[in-house]
Amino acid sequence: MECFEKMSPLISIIVRTYNESKHLPELLKSLSDQSFQNYEVVVVDSESTDQTVNIAKQYGARVVEIHKTDFNYSYASNVGIESARGKIICFLSGHSVPANNNYLQKIADLFSDEKVGGCYGDVIPLKDGSLTEFVFDYLGILKGKMKRQNRIVVETEIHAGILSCSNAAVRAKVFESHKFVNALGRGGEDVEMANYILHHTEYSLVRSPELLVKHSHGSNFRKFIREYRGWQLMYEDVVSYINSIGK
Repeated sequence: MECFEKMSPLISIIVRTYNESKHLPELLKSLSDQSFQNYEVVVVDSESTDQTVNIAKQYGARVVEIHKTDFNYSYASNVGIESARGKIICFLSGHSVPANNNYLQKIADLFSDEKVGGCYGDVIPLKDGSLTEFVFDYLGILKGKMKRQNRIVVETEIHAGILSCSNAAVRAKVFESHKFVNALGRGGEDVEMANYILHHTEYSLVRSPELLVKHSHGSNFRKFIREYRGWQLMYEDVVSYINSIGK
């Protein structure tokens, strides 16, 4: 049985980056201001040409560099996991910023329940997010509150957006038996991981309204619609992959 002494397990935060100097300082500063301080940051960088690597090192992050040509979402995450030392692995993008200074504490609290294998939360736009992103994200949160009554939800089946690696955490023990699938390197590897936790482990997967990060791309309406359609197609591809290997 895992021992989470004093509910203060080491949390390894994996951040995949490529030219993220715009928001990376805000992310790392937010982490340094967290009430929970037993964490490490592992930045997996794909040959950034801006100040990303220097910024990461200035904040004490451990930087693992990979070739840009080798990058895919699964590979970069798996490289980060191999370098992580924590019992909990948290995933944030280089432009995901915890909205509150108790973000890591809330993750630690959730994992104090040894039945929990993974958790995730919602996103709201960064300050430079587009109007379209503001409307989409806040309507989604409002809809979720009406449906879930602002409570923690124990998931039972996969769906679009589940365990999104822009705001998610997984028990390190899960990765001992299953890594992110390289065949899904273009995206959706987090959905496949959610499916694995739900149907191939004894752990539960929860969504918490208290896990909130600021995350956006500044996409205008047309670009956002293209991105949204891309997410839909990606989800369909993941479902096909899961069905092809047996649920």
